[in-house]
Amino acid sequence: MQPADIAVELRPRSAWEAMDLGLAMLQRWWRAVLAPHAVVLGAVTLAAWALAEWLQRPGLALLLVWWLKPLYDRVVLHVLSRAVFGEVQGVRKVLAAPREWLGSGLFVYLLLRLWPDLARSFALPVRQLEGSRGREARERLALLGRRTRGSAVWLTIVCMHFEAVLYWSLLTVTTLLAPAKAYEARNFLEVLAGAGAAPGGQVIAYMLTVLVVEPFYVAGGFALYLNRRTLLEGWDLEVALRRLAERHAALAAAVLVALGALFPPAPAHAQKDPRTEIAEVLKAPEFGYERETMVWQPRDQRAPDEREPRRPFAFAGELARIAELLMWIAAVAVVAFLILQLYRALPRLAPEPRAPYRAPEAMFGLELAPETLPEDVPAAAAALAGQGRLREALALLYRGALSRLVHQRGVQLLASHTEAEVLGLAPPECAPYLARLIEAWRACAYASRAPAADAVQALAREYATL
Repeated sequence: MQPADIAVELRPRSAWEAMDLGLAMLQRWWRAVLAPHAVVLGAVTLAAWALAEWLQRPGLALLLVWWLKPLYDRVVLHVLSRAVFGEVQGVRKVLAAPREWLGSGLFVYLLLRLWPDLARSFALPVRQLEGSRGREARERLALLGRRTRGSAVWLTIVCMHFEAVLYWSLLTVTTLLAPAKAYEARNFLEVLAGAGAAPGGQVIAYMLTVLVVEPFYVAGGFALYLNRRTLLEGWDLEVALRRLAERHAALAAAVLVALGALFPPAPAHAQKDPRTEIAEVLKAPEFGYERETMVWQPRDQRAPDEREPRRPFAFAGELARIAELLMWIAAVAVVAFLILQLYRALPRLAPEPRAPYRAPEAMFGLELAPETLPEDVPAAAAALAGQGRLREALALLYRGALSRLVHQRGVQLLASHTEAEVLGLAPPECAPYLARLIEAWRACAYASRAPAADAVQALAREYATL
């Protein structure tokens, strides 16, 4: 890679701006990147699915597609690196030279997936484009990763979240568009999680997710790599100087020709070896080594006699600083006091004790107090039925039954309970009689259907079952 051939503008950028440059590169060359990426990813997915079907392990296909992510990343990086330096390759050219992007320790890198590298997008150019391995690669990554590795890690975390959201979204859409019978036995959360999708649908959804997200991930890491080399090696200066030299090359050639005509050249002396000259220059103390350190130093590093003399009102300034400190302490104390008072005023999480049960005075418009009932409820009801006053007889039996349940049987009925809830709370031995009584009362009170006199007499005789 020669910086002079680069097709993007090189300048020192922050890490986040550098990742934006990666997105801009992908936006410019997305066709050249996406075509070989889709071919390789599709072939791997098809092979993984065939192997999973042969082994009858549907989940193996999904695992293999995830495991081989470094392979797809190398295809994307290969196309981007060539395009950035002026060579946009097509699908055939990329697939015809697999050694250019399959080498550089791909097998070892796949084994390292057991210990995932959160800065994988930034480390990939060092291993693939520079061909560094082993200790050399680690030292190179340590040098380039200063002040940049953290941004590469955040890029990985953000892309992981985008990948998860897109994958689950595709599964959810697939499940929701399936026939209702395919997931009628599942709850809504399982449907949203894609639990109803077939294994083949899950693999295809994940393949589409990797197809969309992974190029952005690789492009962001590659841009971080270019920016770091620009900062360390001055690529932007080299490009500017080379372009300046090319701009004045014609003029310099003309001047040399004119000078050569006026002054014949002297015999050429033996040229010096450039490597020897560079080695001599690098022996200077200015080119020793680079080391980052952090030390604590006073803000005012001048000698005591060079500092400003103490002014007459310096003591007042000291008092002002002390007063400011006391004010801050008082403010913190006031805030802490207010928080404490607010905490004390808030209700506690412990549940309050329940109030003792109080029997309702009336239910369904019927008074339940025992003193409002005759001593012999069934006899009084039978007498009313004999007089043809069937509604009043049913009302008396219903009142007596509810009053006996509340005041004698200990059933905790509330005025808000319905007839169905009364049946649910009643003792089992009373439920059949209450069901017939409530049904007769409903028909009489709500539907205006008068019961038969014999039925009311029967209910009065069976009242004793309560």
